Formats: sequence, structure tokens, C-alpha cells
Amino acid sequence: MLILASTILLIIASGSAAFGLRYLFAKEYLFYHAQLTGLEWSEIPLRYQAVILGMLKMVGAGMLAFAVALAWLVLPLSRGEQWAIWAIFSVVAIHGFISIYVTIILRRVNPGAKTNVASACTGVVLSLGALGLACISHV
Repeated sequence: MLILASTILLIIASGSAAFGLRYLFAKEYLFYHAQLTGLEWSEIPLRYQAVILGMLKMVGAGMLAFAVALAWLVLPLSRGEQWAIWAIFSVVAIHGFISIYVTIILRRVNPGAKTNVASACTGVVLSLGALGLACISHV
């Protein structure tokens, strides 16, 4: 069960790293950001573009840091070290629940915007499920 839990968490870490890199190297905001604002990137004043790109890079760095932390914590988890369960729970809870909160709030701004509520929820649910498997294997 630890191998399955570790595999699930590494898949989640990979997905977070991919999104993090996408945001980190973005040259403009993504299609769902355009849906939220109702503006094309070229319609946004340059000084606001700089702020938005800075925030995207910060979010990307956070996603990448989460991915790296999660990937590193899988090693002690796979060795059966119980403390790793709580460490993973901590990073998943902070990163995951804030991600869910932000995507829901943004969806409220524009209900038609395709913010990533489902992927944020799926990542948290799968992470918690993997931690559940790890807990069961320790009993």
C-alpha cells in the first residue's frame, strides 16, 4: 500500500510541477484568466501586466516548491516513517485548501470562467486518499 500511496503522491507532485513551470514561464495570463477579467492580454496596461506576471511567477514558484517538497517527502513515506504522513498532510492541507479556496473565489467573480476547481479538489482528495492508504499500512 505504501508503493501505491507513494505513486499517487508522485503523480500529484508531477502535475503540480508542470503547472508551476507553466505559470513560472508564462508570458501572459492563461485563457481562464482572460475569461475572469473579460480582457485580452493586449488590453491590459503594461504596468498591470507586470504585476500580473509577477503574481503568476509567485504562484508558479509556490506550486513548484509544493511539488519538490511532496516528492522529497515520498522517500521517508515509502520507507514507512510515520512522521512523513503528518509532514505531507501539512503541505497538502496548506497548498491544497488554499488552491481550492482561490479557485472557488475566482469562480464566484465570473461563474462562466473555467478556473481549476475540479483539479484542485481532485489533487487534495487523491493526496488525502494516499495518506489514508499509508496510515492503513502502518496499523
